[in-house]
Amino acid sequence: MTSVKMPQLGETVVEGTILKWLKHEGETVELDEPLFEISTDKVDTEVPSVASGTLTKILVPEGTTVSVGTELAVIEGAGEDAGAGAAEPASQPAAVPAQAAPAGAAPAGGSEGSSAPTPAPSAVASAAALPDRGPRSQILSPLVRKLATERGVDLATVVGTGTGGRITKNDVLAAAAAPAVAAPAAPHAPMAPTGFQAAPMPPPAVATGGEEVVPVSHIRKLIAEHMHASLQVSARAWNAVEVNMESVARLRERYKEAFKAREGFSLTYMPFVTRAVTEALLAFPMVNSELRGEQIVVKHYVNMGIAVSYEDGLIVPVLKGADTMNLLGMARGINDLATRARAKKLLPDEVHGGTFTITNPGPFGSLISVPIINQPESAILGFDTVEKRPVVIDDAIAIRHMVYLSLSWDHRLIDGALASQFLSRIKQNLETWDFAEDLAL
Repeated sequence: MTSVKMPQLGETVVEGTILKWLKHEGETVELDEPLFEISTDKVDTEVPSVASGTLTKILVPEGTTVSVGTELAVIEGAGEDAGAGAAEPASQPAAVPAQAAPAGAAPAGGSEGSSAPTPAPSAVASAAALPDRGPRSQILSPLVRKLATERGVDLATVVGTGTGGRITKNDVLAAAAAPAVAAPAAPHAPMAPTGFQAAPMPPPAVATGGEEVVPVSHIRKLIAEHMHASLQVSARAWNAVEVNMESVARLRERYKEAFKAREGFSLTYMPFVTRAVTEALLAFPMVNSELRGEQIVVKHYVNMGIAVSYEDGLIVPVLKGADTMNLLGMARGINDLATRARAKKLLPDEVHGGTFTITNPGPFGSLISVPIINQPESAILGFDTVEKRPVVIDDAIAIRHMVYLSLSWDHRLIDGALASQFLSRIKQNLETWDFAEDLAL
């Protein structure tokens, strides 16, 4: 018998949510074959099976959040008695099947074990397994601790609604919003919900002619929470510069065929912008800083977040150590992260630890944008479409490749003068640098 447990996919991961079981009870599974999908703070990941055999019991149903190390399922080897190991998990922390066991059928759900358990027994079983609901006795995710600090929430007063009483992000956000409700009996709280929360929302939508009701996905909920929280926390301001990209465009055009033949992927504008931004961050490190309570943490290194659009929404993988890379290294790193992000192959640690973010809506035709800051960073750069425009050069009208670079910045740390200097440095880098040697072509 092999016990399948919630894996720790990164240093920052302390819990995960079972999104989908890819195998049902009674089905055969091979070693390293995808077994289930989990979601951590920002990443959805397929988890392969740790053994070959028959999936005899699913202990944690879809939609349940459990801590790292929790037993999720049981796999029996090909030569083992499937019923022999079914009773052993009774002492395990994920007590979801413990309520079903007394009913007499070990494989209670049959081939539909991943969806058969109902929410009520799951909640009762979880509460029975972990009766202590105090936050001091449980592991709290870094995001929960950070939100509590930013919102001034005393975790000792928060009742967790997660598995086993675990405190979730929504619990902290709800506790932070609670003081805004003037009277205990007031049915209409003046504050809008901070995310997609069930309690204050209107009744379930009913589609009429020409309408379609689409469930909010797990990733969409996370994006909503992060974006709304950022606007609540930061004092966002914004400005932009126009950059002449003619020299970069000509260099890219000259080398793009040789680059693709050698590297196997296209040479885009993003590595050039990333290289220019990285140098500017080292020159103006306050833009690369973070506000922690009453202290400003100034970072003299660059972990560059690169926003990637994919079928489920938006994700920001982090190019670690960008300040140590040349343009070729950045091109390779950005392509690798973007490719794996769209294939859902990123690890949780690869979306954490960023110091600054670049988002690039340009390929979709966006002319100029005002992005939301990726917390806990202090600024984010919008890199929009590069297009030919008429410009005045030496008192003459010329056609050049131009682009708008916009900067959303947190006015708690950054002032307009610094933001303008930072953008001017990026503009200078892109317009004057000779990137040919950096490409090593």
